[in-house]
Amino acid sequence: MIKWTMINIYLLLKFLMIIINNMIKNNNNNDNYNNITKYRYNRELFSIKSAHTWCAKTKIIKRSYHNNTSLNNKLIIVQKNNDKDNLNMNNFYKWLVGFTDGDGSFYMKGTEKDLKFFYGFHLHKDDISCLENIKNNLKMSPSGVPAGPGTNNININIRETSAQLTVMKKQWMNDNLLPIFDKYPCMTIKYYSYMKWKEALMKSLNKVSNKELMEYKTLINNYEIIDNMEIPYNNMNDHWILGFLEAEGSLTIDNRRNCCSLFITQHMKSKKTLEVIKDYILMNWKPIDNTPNLIKEYLLNNWDTMIYLSKPNKCNVINLTTTNMDFLYYVIIPKFNSMNWYSIKYNSYMNWQSVINIYMKGLHKINNDNIKEYIEYTKNLNKKGINKINYNIELYNSIINNNKPLYNKNYRYRTNSIIHSKKNIAGVGVFVYDLNNTLIKTFTGHVPAGVHFNCSKHEIAKYIKNGNVFMNKYILKNMLLD
Repeated sequence: MIKWTMINIYLLLKFLMIIINNMIKNNNNNDNYNNITKYRYNRELFSIKSAHTWCAKTKIIKRSYHNNTSLNNKLIIVQKNNDKDNLNMNNFYKWLVGFTDGDGSFYMKGTEKDLKFFYGFHLHKDDISCLENIKNNLKMSPSGVPAGPGTNNININIRETSAQLTVMKKQWMNDNLLPIFDKYPCMTIKYYSYMKWKEALMKSLNKVSNKELMEYKTLINNYEIIDNMEIPYNNMNDHWILGFLEAEGSLTIDNRRNCCSLFITQHMKSKKTLEVIKDYILMNWKPIDNTPNLIKEYLLNNWDTMIYLSKPNKCNVINLTTTNMDFLYYVIIPKFNSMNWYSIKYNSYMNWQSVINIYMKGLHKINNDNIKEYIEYTKNLNKKGINKINYNIELYNSIINNNKPLYNKNYRYRTNSIIHSKKNIAGVGVFVYDLNNTLIKTFTGHVPAGVHFNCSKHEIAKYIKNGNVFMNKYILKNMLLD
């Protein structure tokens, strides 16, 4: 009896060790973008061949990014099961508020005899699927049950080139919309529009006469702030930023300079919102774990310059912009790939990040017609309707699978560009090696190198020229060693 007990204890301990090891292994992979995707919420996986398919068949879009610091060869769509948990619905609500801040409206229409309240969106016809996602998710509570009576009053009207979603049942909006926008408030000047609209809605439900409410029709969207009421910017979050980007952001490819950019455009009235987005990203986002050390050090040393505000143009419009390819590749894209997209901008995004991956690998330097055609084809990312640039996953896979990268993944994009430029690279930068000839730092010139090492640019030039050991531990070069 004692012998059998000891054997059982041994087997039990061995079994527990296997479980613990597997838990540790899985936990270590939580932020590993080398995985095809993250298996959460019991989702079913299937792949697609073009951007047309997801519009018709899916509700949630999700995919991962890195595969040895490269884009995955397959586009993965995650179709959610019917069991929705609180976390995912709350993330949707945050996204919805951000998307509303960009493209949504709170408004009133009618006369004293027939005054109606509305919440909704008026989008391009390509975004019918997005509106259907919003409608379906608004009809569900976090527990996965219908949000309440009157959900059939969420209507989608399809026109020749556009589609419109409207919600107009007052009691339902009071019971279901207000809790969302009170918990996750707007963070542009639309916050004041919402507060005026909400005040009028609640008065209407309390039987205040339409005559008294008529003045709200013009007050709601007059862009006037409310005294003693501040926009609660401390509620900024990842999903709001994605929703706002899907509404107001632009993704661009410049195939003359072989670079890409992301920017969000706003009127000066919402400058504070862009400043808060910038500060939030710089404070909370970071390079993914498998970022090469040399690139990570460069990013962190120049972190505050990675995303910036432009000066206002003649129309008082400003941009929040990021153009650094390493920052886009190792920070922005992995973050956006960890969240759910809902609009047609996902199609543009997939084209955009695919071209970034081609650039980061240096494949655009290869004399290959398919690559040239792919980059040329995707340059006008934001076209809609019959001119929409669909994501061509077959061609992209062919390019990635059949062409060996030219660029060294351990070097910055600019450094790789210099190395593979047709011009003589001597003198264009400062390359810092340790005594084992391992590249540890790069600078764009003598001046920034001097600033870093607290010496003059002439001192840097002298050590490059004579080849002596600098500061007893570095070798300075004006070119990369083989």
